[in-house]
Amino acid sequence: MLDHLRLTVADVAAARRLYDPVLRSLGFVQVEREDDGVAWGKPGADQWIILTPASRDGRHDATAPGLHHIAFAAPDRAAVDRAHELAVAAGAEILDPPQLFDYEPNYYATFFRDPNGFKLEVVTRIQPGPATP
Repeated sequence: MLDHLRLTVADVAAARRLYDPVLRSLGFVQVEREDDGVAWGKPGADQWIILTPASRDGRHDATAPGLHHIAFAAPDRAAVDRAHELAVAAGAEILDPPQLFDYEPNYYATFFRDPNGFKLEVVTRIQPGPATP
């Protein structure tokens, strides 16, 4: 759906401490940049997430016109759980721990904020398989 997403952040290094482990857990790999930013790509998918430094400090306001939140697709519930663990370890503000939401059937997600106030979501709609004995 998107080719790339570029976010302007107050502190690239602080944002990287959250984005790097979460994005790597979702199959992204870090790619080289020729500026002061950092980026990750999804191999074989031509999808990119880019963080570049802001010219001034400030937090994102999700209630103002503009971006509300970013949702990353996860292959299964274990990946959502892992992204949540990584967000906790990175010190992210957790808005909702992994759980089922009633948005639609099998909507399993976690929500958290990055250091700039961007609301992030990791979500799957895959129903878990039967338990193995």
